[in-house]
Amino acid sequence: MISEKVLVVEDTRSISLFICHKIESELCMKTVPAFTFEEARRILESDSSFFIAVLDLNLPDAPDGEIVDLVLDRHIPAIVLTASLDNGVRESILSRNVVDYVVKESTWSVDSVVHAIARAYRNQSINVLLVDDSVSMRRYHRQLLETQRYRVFEAADGEDALQVLRSQGDIRLVITDFNMPRMNGLKLVSEIRKRHSKDQIAVLGLSAEGSGALSAKFLKLGANDFLKKPIVSEEFYARVNQNIEMMELLEQLRDAAIKDPLTKLFNRRYCLEAGGKLFEEAAKAGTLLSVAMVDIDFFKLINDTHGHDAGDLALKRMAELLQEGLGEPHIVGRFGGEEFLLIICGKNREDTGSLLEDIRKRVEQSRIDTGAGAITFTISTGVSTTLSRSLEGMIKQADQMLYQAKREGRNRVVFAPDTATS
Repeated sequence: MISEKVLVVEDTRSISLFICHKIESELCMKTVPAFTFEEARRILESDSSFFIAVLDLNLPDAPDGEIVDLVLDRHIPAIVLTASLDNGVRESILSRNVVDYVVKESTWSVDSVVHAIARAYRNQSINVLLVDDSVSMRRYHRQLLETQRYRVFEAADGEDALQVLRSQGDIRLVITDFNMPRMNGLKLVSEIRKRHSKDQIAVLGLSAEGSGALSAKFLKLGANDFLKKPIVSEEFYARVNQNIEMMELLEQLRDAAIKDPLTKLFNRRYCLEAGGKLFEEAAKAGTLLSVAMVDIDFFKLINDTHGHDAGDLALKRMAELLQEGLGEPHIVGRFGGEEFLLIICGKNREDTGSLLEDIRKRVEQSRIDTGAGAITFTISTGVSTTLSRSLEGMIKQADQMLYQAKREGRNRVVFAPDTATS
C-alpha cells in the first residue's frame, strides 16, 4: 500500500471524482479534492505534505493558472490539466517546470494523469548520471530531471563518470554530452558497454554539434538514444522516460521467466538452474552448502476454512518471512504449491539450524488479518547439509526429512544424518 497523498484541484465535480477514483483504485494513493483556488489554498495552509498535485489550469476564481504557482511555491510537483493548448498556453505551462500537462479530451486523459503520477513515484528510486563539462548545462538538465523526481548524480567528463559508476552501482541512465575534455561522450559510451549491457544501464547521448553521423556513432557504440541540443524539455522528458520504461519492461520480462507470479520468489526452474551452479561451485571448492525444503502445515485446511484468497495471503506472508531471514547469496524459491526451496551457502550445520529455527519461530508467531478472520500457521522443514552427487540428490534427501518432520508432529526442523548421500 502506497501511503502518499495527491491533491486534485478541478472545478468540474464529475471529472474530479473520476480522477480521484482512478488514482485511489490503481495507485492506492489517498486523494484530497478541491474545487476552487480558495479551497485549495485553505487545504495547503493546514497540510502541504502532498506527493504530487493534479491541477486544473483555469479555475473560476483563478482563471490564469494561479493555482500552479500556489502549489509549486510549496515545492509540490504538479501535473496540469488544460482544456486547450495553443502555443502560448503550452509555453506558459512548461516555463513553470511542471511534471507534465494533460489536455482534457477523454477518459484517456485521466489514464495519462495516473501514468504520470506512477512514473514520478517510481522515479524516486532511479539514479541518473549527468555527464557534461558545462556547469550551466548540468544545472539545467538536473532541474528537468528532478522535476520528474529522478535522483541525479553529476560528472564533468567521461573519466569522472566512470568513477561515479564504480562508486554508485545502481545508476540506471547515463546522459552524456559529446564534446568534453579528457574523455568525450563516444569514448564514455564505449567504456560503459564494456561493463554494462543496454538493459542494465541506458545511455542517452547529447550534442550541439554536427549531423546525423554523430548520432549514428553514438548508437553504433552502444547508446540507447540520442538528442541534439538545444533540447526541448518535452522531448527530453519523453526520451528519458521511454528509455527507463523500456528497461523496466525488460526487467519485468526477465522476472516473468524466473519468478513465481504470486510470491515473487524464484520459481522452480530458476532454483534448479542457479542452485545447480552453486552446487557445482561448492563441490569444486569444498565449501558449505545446505538445502532445505519448507512446507506450510495444514495448508489445505487454510484454504478450506478461510478461502483461497486467505491461502494466497499465507503464501505471500511466508515468502516475506523467508526473504527477511535469507538474503544473497542464498536462494529462496517457491518449489510448488505450499512448498519452498532454500539453498543456503557458506553456513555450517549449527548456523543453518539456528537460522531455520529462527524462521520457524517467526512464522509461528506471525498473524495474518483477512476478510475471513485472522489466521496463523506453522511450517515443517527438512534439511540436507552433506553434498551428494547432485543438487537433485540433496533436494530428495531434504524432502525425505520434510516428511519425517510431518510424521513427528509438524512445526519443526529435521536434519538428515551428516553422511554422504547418493
